[in-house]
Amino acid sequence: MESRVTSSVTELPPSCKSAQERMEAEIAKEEQEWTQPFEIAKLSEACEDKLREFEHELNKQGYWNIALVAYQKDAPKA
Repeated sequence: MESRVTSSVTELPPSCKSAQERMEAEIAKEEQEWTQPFEIAKLSEACEDKLREFEHELNKQGYWNIALVAYQKDAPKA
């Protein structure tokens, strides 16, 4: 069965268009947050040991050449 539905943003009712614009703004905000630089996390030696243990466990399960890295995003500045 062929669909004959066509749509464009300008044909949406005002309430739907407003909801779409809010969603687009939220997505743009999230994308901007993810483009912020991350720094390598400063972990305790015990945490680094746990990462190495998990890398070793992955290797034993057949996941070769896996390197786990911890990044930390700076808290938003107020």
